[in-house]
Amino acid sequence: MHTSALLVAQHLIDKHFAIWNGARPEQSIATFSAVYADDFFVADYADVATGLQNVAALISRVQREHPGFLFTPDPVTWNHGLGRVTWGYGPQEKPNLIRGEDIFTVRDGRLASLWVFINTP
Repeated sequence: MHTSALLVAQHLIDKHFAIWNGARPEQSIATFSAVYADDFFVADYADVATGLQNVAALISRVQREHPGFLFTPDPVTWNHGLGRVTWGYGPQEKPNLIRGEDIFTVRDGRLASLWVFINTP
């Protein structure tokens, strides 16, 4: 395992979840370019959101459908250019109501792609 790659991945994932847990994702678009590649995409169970505007819309949808929920990520694991982070999602009193994981890639110091897997409904 390459320690510096793992540290970069962890730093990006920390910023990623700060954006997803933020109150106003549309205002976070200015910070997106420090975290996400211009062609970044998120593939979740419903669709694929490509590009910063579409990702912001996805974040807004998820927040709207689950008011008061927050992501609580575990530490990143890294394997030859592919990252994985397991997380809980739920209200403060039940933070692991939903469990899932994201598989992601990093390119040029930014998140390039992210696939979302829901492990428990």
